[in-house]
Amino acid sequence: MVYYILIYWIKQYVLKNVPQILALTGIVALLIYVLWFPYKYETGSKGMYGITTQFRWIPYFAFMLFGSWMGLKHKTLMFRPIIDFCMMTFCLAVFYGIQLAAKKTLIVAPYQIVTLLPLMGIVFYFYKWCHAEFWRKLYTNKSGHTVIMTISGLCLESYLIQYSVFTTKINGIFPFNLPIMVIVVLVVAFICKVLSRLFSQTFGDKDYEWKEIIQLY
Repeated sequence: MVYYILIYWIKQYVLKNVPQILALTGIVALLIYVLWFPYKYETGSKGMYGITTQFRWIPYFAFMLFGSWMGLKHKTLMFRPIIDFCMMTFCLAVFYGIQLAAKKTLIVAPYQIVTLLPLMGIVFYFYKWCHAEFWRKLYTNKSGHTVIMTISGLCLESYLIQYSVFTTKINGIFPFNLPIMVIVVLVVAFICKVLSRLFSQTFGDKDYEWKEIIQLY
């Protein structure tokens, strides 16, 4: 919520200075990581992306602001689906490659801060790749439209329940554990959404609308 307030203030008063704000955020993140972050050798929950430390909120703000900036610059961006996909895949490989190396070789762990650069590349090129023509055709297709709308409608529920269903027990089958966990989160999120609709109608004035309770979106 604080981020939305900051971004609103930036939009209202210093929109032209977004690149400088991004650079300043990056410098602040680097300084805090180098000078004060105590878990440089951690790759788990206490690492720079861990959920038990607060450092992650600094780069998170930068990525949120970066996404807003890309939306504003949409008309000036050049969309090249094949190149964008290749660059996104490259950034993805570098991002996970560094983290994998940090787990295997302790001396690499403190340099995880470098992963912020390929992570930003993933965000940038994924945004561009999503504007490819075949995605538009998929969205206008009935089945594709249903899948996209269903998943997008579960964003809040997925965010609320994700940490309750995440597990490291299937990390041994990486990277196949990633799509499995995504499916698990979406299924549980949908159940949560159905229960919330049922709860809402239970205390409402009208009769139960079962189709509305179990509808995908």
